Amino acid sequence: MIAGAAALVAGGIWVVLSGDAPLFPLVASVLGVPFFTCAGVFLAARLILRKPELVLTDDGLVHRQYGRIGWDEVTHARIQTVRTSAFSHARFLQLGLHDPDAFYARSSRWLRLMAKANRRLGYGQANLAGSTLGAPLEQVLNAMRTYRPGLVILE
Repeated sequence: MIAGAAALVAGGIWVVLSGDAPLFPLVASVLGVPFFTCAGVFLAARLILRKPELVLTDDGLVHRQYGRIGWDEVTHARIQTVRTSAFSHARFLQLGLHDPDAFYARSSRWLRLMAKANRRLGYGQANLAGSTLGAPLEQVLNAMRTYRPGLVILE
């Protein structure tokens, strides 16, 4: 992904510097260069600063994006598979929350906006992308059961 961002930045700079580009590629390049530069820096930082995405404790879980969620706040968990295209799908660990509004009230504005969009699309209240967790979702669920034996797992 970092290489892809770098290639798009290089291509965009080339289009801008060529001087004779049509309007659409020129506008796409002017907008794309800063966007893909930021994306590349963000991805490189995540690669270099290897913090765990999810940490389970006796008190709850700490997620890089969602922050701390206590076990007493979680009503259930389930694995959700979503088709992203004709050829691929994404898997999420969805957490149900006793009081989602209280949780979102202490969350960042960005997280509140994402949660609102997710609710409109029919997703759960807290969605942890399986591709970022570093372990199979089934293994994460089993570890959650170890810390919270009474956790309800929906099929």
